[in-house]
Amino acid sequence: MFDYIQNIRSHRTVPCTAEMLHTVMRSTIVGMTCDEIADCHEKMMRGEMSRENFETKKTELKKRLPAFCFHAHFKNGRRLNAEAEPSGLSILDIDHIKGSPEVFFNEKVKDRTSELGIVLAHKTPSGEGLRLVFIIPQGMGLVEAQQWLSKQIGLEAFDEACKDLARCSFAVPEEYVLFLDEENLFKDVRAQGDNNGAQCDNVGARFIPALTPQCATNTTRCDNNVTSDGNITDKGVRAGITPAPTNTTAPVLSKPLFIFDLCREQAGLKDVDINARGSRHNSLLAILSVGAARLLSEAEAMAVVEQRMPDFFKEPDCRQLIHDFYAKYHDDSKIMSATVQRINARAEQLAQLSKEKKDKDEEETEEPAETTPANPSDSETAIPPIPGLKQSLTGVPEQMRMPALCALLPMAAAYADDVTFRYCDGREQRLGLMSIVVGEQASGKSVCKDIIDLWRQPMDEDDEQGRRKEDEWKKKRKNRRANEKLDPEPEVLIRDVPITISCSTLLKRLKNAQGHTLYSFCSELDTLRKTNGAGSWSSKYDIYRLAFDHDEWGQDYNSDQAESGMVSVGYNWTILGTYGALGKCFKGENIENGLSSRVIVSEMPDSAFAPMPTFQDRRDRDAQAILAAVNTLRAKHGFVDTPRLRKAIAQWVEDKRQQALQRIDRVMDTYRRRAAVIGMRCGVVAFLLAGEKETKHVIDFALMMAEYVLKEQCRLFGDVLRKQYAADADDTRRNSKNRAVFDRLADTFTSHDILALKTDITDSTARNIIRRWHEAGWVVPVPRQKGEKSRKYKKTKAQPSQCRTVAPSHL
Repeated sequence: MFDYIQNIRSHRTVPCTAEMLHTVMRSTIVGMTCDEIADCHEKMMRGEMSRENFETKKTELKKRLPAFCFHAHFKNGRRLNAEAEPSGLSILDIDHIKGSPEVFFNEKVKDRTSELGIVLAHKTPSGEGLRLVFIIPQGMGLVEAQQWLSKQIGLEAFDEACKDLARCSFAVPEEYVLFLDEENLFKDVRAQGDNNGAQCDNVGARFIPALTPQCATNTTRCDNNVTSDGNITDKGVRAGITPAPTNTTAPVLSKPLFIFDLCREQAGLKDVDINARGSRHNSLLAILSVGAARLLSEAEAMAVVEQRMPDFFKEPDCRQLIHDFYAKYHDDSKIMSATVQRINARAEQLAQLSKEKKDKDEEETEEPAETTPANPSDSETAIPPIPGLKQSLTGVPEQMRMPALCALLPMAAAYADDVTFRYCDGREQRLGLMSIVVGEQASGKSVCKDIIDLWRQPMDEDDEQGRRKEDEWKKKRKNRRANEKLDPEPEVLIRDVPITISCSTLLKRLKNAQGHTLYSFCSELDTLRKTNGAGSWSSKYDIYRLAFDHDEWGQDYNSDQAESGMVSVGYNWTILGTYGALGKCFKGENIENGLSSRVIVSEMPDSAFAPMPTFQDRRDRDAQAILAAVNTLRAKHGFVDTPRLRKAIAQWVEDKRQQALQRIDRVMDTYRRRAAVIGMRCGVVAFLLAGEKETKHVIDFALMMAEYVLKEQCRLFGDVLRKQYAADADDTRRNSKNRAVFDRLADTFTSHDILALKTDITDSTARNIIRRWHEAGWVVPVPRQKGEKSRKYKKTKAQPSQCRTVAPSHL
């Protein structure tokens, strides 16, 4: 076994596997670096660079490359000679070959690879040399083996610097490799301590190819722990080696299995057959090294390997390997690395989910087969359990939970106002959310206010001090004497503002926000609509649209009494209202300009002739969980990366595009885009509350919100948007991109004349344009004469103002 290091400056090593070798050689950094070295070599050959400058540049570039420590495995993961365990391999570097390294290899080495024990041959990064990795003959050391091989292939000189165990070999691209014997390179063999093989290193050492796994006596294994027929000797029992099980053991608990699988993935072996002969020894070592041995006891490791690698586990070598690894490397007193901690937490989570699913399956099997859900649509809106959000919905009737959740999310996003994330299009965004909960009067919308009041309590406490300072200053200004100098108005941070706030005051609050997001809650949308002056809905809808993307807004007045300036609009809000108020606020203009697509809109359940809903008191621990969630969101800062969430939303929005395309549904195609953005932002809030983990619940929550937002927007605003599209088409005259073509045509023309003027269209498109003109009354067909191949059309005497209107997309 030999090790791998990230670069020459690193002293941290990990055991190398066959899969890791190929991954490194195929990596971008290796390919690009060797390409740069090759370019410099060509410049030197052309005389554009001196040999000295080339050597300097080559040395500098090679520092970027990862490397392999073919000489040894390092027991404590540090590249030190004192901690090296010989691998049984050696390196022979042949520098500055006259001619081509490929020609040298083909003439002197290629036909003798098996005889010489060569397992790898490749060009060096400079392209001028050749590196041979070979198995050390029995009884030789590193230098002796290198001298022996150099004589075998007729070399007079070679690089004698490769004589220490910590020596490393720079990685090269796969196309530089001239020969590879992968089976023997990673073969599980052991080096002999003396001629009869009585002393053997248990882990990571090697036999030379001519030797068999048995010693010369062929009666006992060289480790003296296991006999040739696989039985454990007395020494093996004392060493702690366990015999192969004769019967299948009890099933392993799910967490150890998840730990093993996650460590396998961490070692880069997710899609690799770890049971394959020739590589399974190194595969198991890699899995144990990345964290499995730290998180599992030796007994748990034995049980897991029995299930995951059953064929290998039957062999005594497997159990010997596990026992020796724990004896040498396992230390519970060491602090867990961040990677090991992450694997442990993820395994715990997966085990819990597995247990919940198992319990649920058992409950379902106990129910009668004919039992069906009371409401088949409940599964579509089942809310994944997200910490903080789950406790907020405690006691809320099932049918009211989605409206309550939609009302809450802008408040939660306002707390995480310093968080940015990358959306599917590659741009960074912030958590701007707005929601409207609509329902009939007395439909129970006040349940949303109860939840919001609990969530905004910490924000109001912070605002109280600022409001007190502001009130004191106003009182002093009112009571000041003539010519008395007054202190400047305090610039206080107040985040919880009324929805009816004037534009001037809103600008002042945003200027003093210190980068924070403001929040407003309004119990009646109709109150906002009826507000006159600068606080009216009609005066601020453009501000709300800008707030969705934290865009800039401002105003400039030539007066000291009005606030002027430019600010980044960080402003979230939640509004409750009736259908009538919603219809008056979201008329054609606010539908078409994009405000409707930026808002989470949710309907309260139909309360007509329905029994009174029953609410339950929220427990103290739920209130504490909500305050903990608030503190969690307030503590988050900076950029968070959510690749799994980003991928899931990208797939969702593409699926909706395909659906809209199949249905030719322009409304769905319009609303799907921002519904995906809203779903992503809701998912980021859930991600933060879940401890910055992209769990299945977080992904499901984001997709659920995107689906729900799209459905509600299409249902409540879709008809108005369709009418708006139709109205736009009716208002559009013949001044389209085809108007100029029509004017340039002769009074009598054919489709070929259109093709001559519009070279970017096909013949069928030209015929469609003529058909639209004919339907609009602009042209009439001319009777076809005998022998004419193309139908002619004649312009009518009707003026454009007399013609029926046709939408640009039809012309």
